[in-house]
Amino acid sequence: MDHVGVPPPEALASAPEHLTYEEVASALDGLTPLDLARLDAIERRYLGGTDFAEGDLLQEAMCSALFEEKRCPRTTRFMAFLVQSMRNIAGHRRDRLQQQVPIEDGPTGERKSKVELKDSGPSPEDAAIRAEQERRASEVCAALNVHYGADEEMSMVLFGWENDMRGEALRDFVGVDQARLDYVIKKIRRIARREYPKGWLL
Repeated sequence: MDHVGVPPPEALASAPEHLTYEEVASALDGLTPLDLARLDAIERRYLGGTDFAEGDLLQEAMCSALFEEKRCPRTTRFMAFLVQSMRNIAGHRRDRLQQQVPIEDGPTGERKSKVELKDSGPSPEDAAIRAEQERRASEVCAALNVHYGADEEMSMVLFGWENDMRGEALRDFVGVDQARLDYVIKKIRRIARREYPKGWLL
């Protein structure tokens, strides 16, 4: 999983800021059946309120990465990037669908099945709030990757928590039993206490 992970600092000095087309293609080819099953599980959580069929959201996130519509930072694990892309794509689709209004047909007031989009997009205030939230999310991911990114199990637990998984759902997602899950969570908390003794500073 994640053959293109977080590179060592010396490699970052000379490498491009984002993954190249070839690296993205290699990372996609390197996704294991377990990786894909995990991505499928996350995708199903983001489909609500969208018109995506099952599998389409993940496919769109992969295509966006491959054709550089969304570029994966070199400091971000590729799985995390795909998860974030699915969340963003699904969120934008929900916003678009919510802006659609039915067209009334003549004096009878019957509604056609067609829809048209409202002219007004998000207000400047809403756009600014969303941009700030996305900026802070990027900062959080970058900071966490330094401490957890190299450990697959810890990364998967964090992915699961981020997507409201607990108990059996989290165990199945990470692919471990309860004893192993408890051990991984203890490692995460131990690192968090060591690195952030005064709490989160962002």
